Amino acid sequence: MDARLKKNIFIAKIALLIFLTVFSFFVASSKAVKLPVFEKSVSTLEESKSVVMKVTGATIGLSFIISMLPDDWGTPLADTIADLNKYFVLLLGMLFLEGLLISKGIPVTFKILVPIALILLIAYLLTNKKIFKIIAKKIIVLSLVVIFAVPCSTTISNWLCNGGMTYVNETVTSAEEGTDKVEDLSGTEADKGFYEKISAIFSTAIDGVKDLFNYYKGMLGKFINSLAILVVAYFVIPVATFLLLLWILNQLFQFEGFRVGVPKVLKVKLDKESVNETEVEEAE
Repeated sequence: MDARLKKNIFIAKIALLIFLTVFSFFVASSKAVKLPVFEKSVSTLEESKSVVMKVTGATIGLSFIISMLPDDWGTPLADTIADLNKYFVLLLGMLFLEGLLISKGIPVTFKILVPIALILLIAYLLTNKKIFKIIAKKIIVLSLVVIFAVPCSTTISNWLCNGGMTYVNETVTSAEEGTDKVEDLSGTEADKGFYEKISAIFSTAIDGVKDLFNYYKGMLGKFINSLAILVVAYFVIPVATFLLLLWILNQLFQFEGFRVGVPKVLKVKLDKESVNETEVEEAE
């Protein structure tokens, strides 16, 4: 390859990087969020928020109704159900953070992080200093994780937890129906007729305080199961997806600073032991 061809290739690389920098800053930063993949993720997040808010409302309503039943026997159980709401608030915060990653994180990524990485690559081509290339690669990996973390996590959540969401919705529907029906009986005295009405409402053989209490304990168990499903879908999977993407991209780019392997101290120790064994074998 002659010098003139090398020079033309070098100029083409610089020109391409400059074009990508300008394109990322002025075009991608404002248009990327409108792509179907990100709009679908936003829609999924809104549906997820709606589910969490419905569950939260159902727990509050059920807790309130239990506390209104005669003789205050259900107050401890009502307080336990109400305490679940703090976990639902955390899930809403996680969903809000994912929404911010799309609405704010992606534009910032294309407007700041990607241009910086491309400028560093230009600096590497001009100076041939590897430090610019290493930093640029790390910024690119971070940018890719920010861009693809939410779409990947929402897709995986829908795929793995679709059946679980059906259970959650059924629990919410059951609680809301029971709350609406029992609300009309909240002022009724705790006699035999009261429990017979409750039994008819829920199609459950409820006879006395013990059976009614057990029924609501069952509802509490359903809400705990629903909470577990929501935690997996809206917290565990997003965090695991973020870490998995980071690990995969790290392995592709092979960053020394993040690579998982034998600790340096242990590696030095193993090397010394290997040398000693070799010396003993030679002596023999």
